[in-house]
Amino acid sequence: MTRTVRLDGRRIQTPEDFYREIGEAVNGPGGYFGTNLDALADCLRGGFGTDPDEPVVVEWRHSEFSRLRLRGVTRGGTGFVEAVRAVFDDAGVTLRLR
Repeated sequence: MTRTVRLDGRRIQTPEDFYREIGEAVNGPGGYFGTNLDALADCLRGGFGTDPDEPVVVEWRHSEFSRLRLRGVTRGGTGFVEAVRAVFDDAGVTLRLR
């Protein structure tokens, strides 16, 4: 069975907002799921609220709202949303931008 985690992009206007939102979506209020791209990659691979044997899909709803607010925020010369997508791709976890 696949677990679906939903993020509300209307609440994501900074990278810190993203990490807070995904932490709480995965692990409940105050939950941790990384505070930078490297930590996010570690969390996506399991052990921080996800089971490596249970497929996870993350739906980032209202992602265009987030993208507009995060415009200009880059990581390694790449826009933040694109950098996050690359981390998900590398970890083999589906990220759906809605």
